[in-house]
Amino acid sequence: MDKNQMQGHRKRLREKYLRIGYKGLEDYEILELLLTYSIKLKDCKGIAKNLLLKFKTIDEIIKAEINDLKEIEGIGTETALYLKMIGDIMSNHYFKNVKKADLTTLKGKADLINYLKDDVGALKSEEFKAIYLSTDNKIVCDEILFKGTIDRSVVYPRKIIERAIDNRAKGIIFAHNHPSGNLTPSKKDIELTLEMQELLEKVDIKLLDHIIVSDESYFSFYENGLIEYY
Repeated sequence: MDKNQMQGHRKRLREKYLRIGYKGLEDYEILELLLTYSIKLKDCKGIAKNLLLKFKTIDEIIKAEINDLKEIEGIGTETALYLKMIGDIMSNHYFKNVKKADLTTLKGKADLINYLKDDVGALKSEEFKAIYLSTDNKIVCDEILFKGTIDRSVVYPRKIIERAIDNRAKGIIFAHNHPSGNLTPSKKDIELTLEMQELLEKVDIKLLDHIIVSDESYFSFYENGLIEYY
């Protein structure tokens, strides 16, 4: 495709977006349109399709590591950084919404689920997160406590309790992802959760929920009766 053809194609793609909007575009067209603002002298359609071939979805592309993105021919450091920044902006947007919410309400819970799906739901390895809440059930802070399959040998109850006390938390929500997409809690998930609930109660901190997420759905220990609190 020569320069004039490329410019014409890009113009038609932008006009299509303006005419029918985001939902009217195929995933490769959305990605191609994004890439045109970073890649000036190349046909972006093939690059967009190769990104989708490797990462499957736009969500996984914008959450991918820079070095992984650069494995695609045509993606240099600047373009990888551009895509990564888009992902970080989206994640930060969700976090700002959820930080203001009362996480015990339906609306607050919905915001939290969206944030967790975006934050850890699509990751290829498990990450275990603690979300520390104030007396009015709003986020004080959240942090990744460890990475990898939940196992008693790598989860340190004392550390979790110390961090909750350091953050003056009155409530805590655990969250981790299941990369397989199977959201059924394992026996170790359940054992750890019940043990932590008992230990936290001794220091007057409520375990409000443990949420398992994928990029599409979630499992709540509280909603399924595995955690009770009053």
